[in-house]
Amino acid sequence: MRLRMPCGDRLGLIHDISVVLRDMKINIFSIEIDKGFIFLECQTVAQEQLAQLFASLKGVQGIYDVQPVTTMPSKEKAEQLNAVLTTVQDGILAVNKEGIVTQCNPAAGRTLRMRVHDLIDNPLPEQLAEELLVNKTFATGGSQRNCEVYIGSVGAYCIVSTIPLRLDDRTIGGVVVKLMDNRNMRELVQKMTASRPVTFAEIPFKSESMGQVVRQAQRYAASDSTVLIRGETGTGKELFARALHSTSPRAENNFVAVNCAAIPETLLESELFGYEEGAFTGAVKGGKPGFFELANNGTLFLDEIGEISVHLQAKLLRVLQDRRVRRLGSAHEIPINVRIITATNRNLEEMVAQKLFREDLYYRLNVIPLHLPPLRERPEDIILLAELFLRRFSEKLRSPLPAFSPAAIEQLKAYHWPGNVRELENVIERAVNLVDGPFVEPAHFHLNKKPASPDLPAVDFATYQTLEERLAEVEKKIVEETYKRFRTTRKIGAALGISHTAALRKLRKYGLVSEGE
Repeated sequence: MRLRMPCGDRLGLIHDISVVLRDMKINIFSIEIDKGFIFLECQTVAQEQLAQLFASLKGVQGIYDVQPVTTMPSKEKAEQLNAVLTTVQDGILAVNKEGIVTQCNPAAGRTLRMRVHDLIDNPLPEQLAEELLVNKTFATGGSQRNCEVYIGSVGAYCIVSTIPLRLDDRTIGGVVVKLMDNRNMRELVQKMTASRPVTFAEIPFKSESMGQVVRQAQRYAASDSTVLIRGETGTGKELFARALHSTSPRAENNFVAVNCAAIPETLLESELFGYEEGAFTGAVKGGKPGFFELANNGTLFLDEIGEISVHLQAKLLRVLQDRRVRRLGSAHEIPINVRIITATNRNLEEMVAQKLFREDLYYRLNVIPLHLPPLRERPEDIILLAELFLRRFSEKLRSPLPAFSPAAIEQLKAYHWPGNVRELENVIERAVNLVDGPFVEPAHFHLNKKPASPDLPAVDFATYQTLEERLAEVEKKIVEETYKRFRTTRKIGAALGISHTAALRKLRKYGLVSEGE
């Protein structure tokens, strides 16, 4: 039986209530005081004794009324706390100063892969107390905020925050731990940053060659095997990679796209594999997960795969074989479940022959090849795509929708499109900005002229040049012209079909850059 009694503040009030129950031989289980009320839990009495009990309690000085209730305040608060902890997505643990777990919600159990009832009212394992920064919080007395820690029993990283529970200014009575599974963090980031999914139905085409590629890709989507997408720049390799992911069983998980040529080689390794705090100068406090971890259970798209160094190729091969990744500066290997899609416009077979690309990695990546034809080989798609871009940019710029004149259509069909679909898109966007009438005319197009071949140096018979000397002059001219257009050794190497280190050597050989560059 539980009673609530509105009361005043009087010394000896609890004693007088206890005397009433003692005289009536009624056992008291608990008494709680809460904001002007006394709550009493005692044994149940017979109906004929109940009226006498109420009258006796109301006769105590300072008791204004006696009301039956269903729960005691402490139990009600405990139930509310349990409801809150159950609905919270983050894991919550409370540990007292003896190291006993006093609170644990289901999310914490799932993250630690332990049953809640095995944790509550039991000592927190020492290794876990160390990994969850409980020991550190007791030792320092300070909170820990959003620290990434490795949980050995789980074989994964978690985000941990701790708050000390103080009994006074010096004594800590316990620690509350909040932990978030890294997967939840990745899902949150993905929801906030992910672009709209792409499906094969959104890839426009009329040509049979592209139709055949789309049908092949649709079959490949259901597989978990590695796909190597080949094609010239601007043919839509990333578009196909996103469609493969969106149509696969992994569609609900992350799609992470990495342009290997856009990230400096010195940073690419740490970006791919992640790193621990202090792994190198400038490492972010707390460390950082790599792209493989971010894409776990989803798809990792490695664009321009032909640009990565041989050193990185070896590490990538090991990850593909072992399905485990190790962060820089870490002793822990993290199991991963990632589908790999790669893309390149380089001739990998030629690079393998020149020892610029590992043969074993090539075979590991080239499980399912997918070749995207260039735009000049599917002329049926040129006008279809041009009209699609015309509508898109007219809507974007809020301008009237023009049409292509017959002369403009002929020029679009006749052009060789070295930049493929990307170049076509840029050309149409410029035309929409320039057009001032109902028709897009050839004058509105800015099409790149094919650069003229550099003049070959004349033979100097007076000095009797050897073939090797003449070839060196031609090579110098080619390297010089390429250097004027592409200002990085990586792009120069890609244009000439050589490694970036070989390109640097030739630049130095012909005095185009100094030795220190």
